[in-house]
Amino acid sequence: MKLQTWKLVIEGPNPGSYNMAVDETLLNVVAYPASSPTTFLRFYQWERPTLSIGFSQKASRVVDFDFCKKNNIDVVRRITGGKAVLHDHEITYSVISNDRGLFPSGGIAETYQHIALALTLGFKGMGLETRLASGEPVDFNSSSVRATTSCFALSNHFEILFQEKKLVGSAQRRTKNSFLQHGSVLLGFDSGLVNQTLGKPNSPDSHSQVTSLSSCLGYPPQPGDVISSLSKGFREFFNIDCEPISLDQDLLQSALSLTRSKYARLEWS
Repeated sequence: MKLQTWKLVIEGPNPGSYNMAVDETLLNVVAYPASSPTTFLRFYQWERPTLSIGFSQKASRVVDFDFCKKNNIDVVRRITGGKAVLHDHEITYSVISNDRGLFPSGGIAETYQHIALALTLGFKGMGLETRLASGEPVDFNSSSVRATTSCFALSNHFEILFQEKKLVGSAQRRTKNSFLQHGSVLLGFDSGLVNQTLGKPNSPDSHSQVTSLSSCLGYPPQPGDVISSLSKGFREFFNIDCEPISLDQDLLQSALSLTRSKYARLEWS
C-alpha cells in the first residue's frame, strides 16, 4: 500500500518577516476550499534574533522596542496565538494541513497531541526521553497568565518536557478547513536576553523550568541533525513519506509580497 506523502520544506536562516510570511502563504494554499488533502512539514531558522508576539498581544505592553533596536533584534507578529517567543538558537517547525483524515477539523487538542507525539519520537531518536505536559490546559484568560508575556514561562497541555522542563513551545491557527501549527525547538536559551526584550531585565527568573537541546544532550547539536531526527519522527508516527520540495516561483513571490505588505511593516507588529 502506497504511503501518503507530505511536502517537506527545509530552509536555512531567513528574516523573521519572511519566515512568518511563508507559513501564512502555505496556510493560504491548503485553506482554499477546492484544494486536495495536502500537508506541509517545514523546518526553518532565523537570520538574527527575532521576538515574535502572539496575534492578540499588545506590542506596546510586551516589547521593549528601544532595547530591541539597540541590540539588532527584530520584532514580528505571528498569526498564531500565545505569548512572545525570542527566536534565536532554535529550529522552528511548522505543520500546515487540510487533511481531515489525519487532523480532524475540530480537534485542536488532538492536533497538538499528535504533533507532539511525533516530535517526541524525533527526540527519542536523539537519545532523549521526553514526555507531554499533562493536566488541564492553560487558561489564557486568568489574571496570572495574562501577566505572563513569555511563551516559555508556561507549559500548556501536550507541550514537550524533558526532566520536567519545557523544551518546545507551540502555537496554532485554524481556518474553516485547515490549520497551521508552528513551534520553537530550543537549541540554546538565554533567559536574561528574553527578559530584556520584554522590558523586564530585573524580574525574577520565570524561565527556570525551560531547557534546551544543548543542555539536554550535553553538547550543541547540529541543526541538520535535529531536522533529520524530527522529520523521521513525523514519518514514523504518521506513517507517511516526505517529499523534499523548494517553494516554486508562484509561492515564493506570494511569500515575498506578504513579507513586504504585512510582516515587515511596523504597523502590523
